[in-house]
Amino acid sequence: MKKLSLFLTALILILPFRGFAQDENAGDNDELKVIEVELEKSKAKPVLDEPAGNEKSAVAPAKPIDFSGLGRLAPFSEVSVVQKRYLPKTGRFQLFGGLALVTNDPWNNTYGGSLKAGYFFREWLGVELNYYALSTSQAKSAQELKAIQNVNTNNPVVTKSFYALDLMFVPMYGKMTWFNERIVPFDLYFSLGGGSTQTDRESAGTLHLAAGQIFAVSKATAFRWDFSWNFFSATGVDLQKASYNNLFVTVGWSWFFPEAKYR
Repeated sequence: MKKLSLFLTALILILPFRGFAQDENAGDNDELKVIEVELEKSKAKPVLDEPAGNEKSAVAPAKPIDFSGLGRLAPFSEVSVVQKRYLPKTGRFQLFGGLALVTNDPWNNTYGGSLKAGYFFREWLGVELNYYALSTSQAKSAQELKAIQNVNTNNPVVTKSFYALDLMFVPMYGKMTWFNERIVPFDLYFSLGGGSTQTDRESAGTLHLAAGQIFAVSKATAFRWDFSWNFFSATGVDLQKASYNNLFVTVGWSWFFPEAKYR
């Protein structure tokens, strides 16, 4: 009887605690279910973080795009690749006409006309035939020296004409601006060759060196200038052989043909 009383007492004490534990477990399960539901919602519709202070970022309205300039674009057939030369020379002839002046004679004015005809095998390599027809007159300084000091300054050698065949090298290509209004492409070239100088007494074998620039005006025409230096041995007024040189500056116009169809 005593044992039965103790068992009933223990049972009465344990049942409330078990019910309370079950209630606690039930509450925890409910909370877990709520958390799972919220997580599923956040996956389905992510919530963007709002800026601090609940301030909404203002989105600037998009500016309308102006397409009015598209009508002024050049046709694709007229657009050239920037890296290629504006004035192509490969497989083309060049004719040149201009004026020439001897710059290293202090006592005489020697000037005349220059004609050149060339052909380019590559953009950087070609051959050219040069011809100079010259006229010489006494400079004012020589005339004054003769009149005041009675000193004769006659040149030992007077150059009448000159011709040569050159090998041309064009190692450099560049561009420059013309008063910020247009871009002018140009070639820098060097020439080396040989020919003959006709003096007032004889014809003398000549070594010809030159350096200059060709400024493209169009794909067929160009402005050209150069310095030419001639070295030769000739007989002077004393009937003795001596070495002489003429330094020419030449300016003129070039014409290239046939038309460059590959550009």
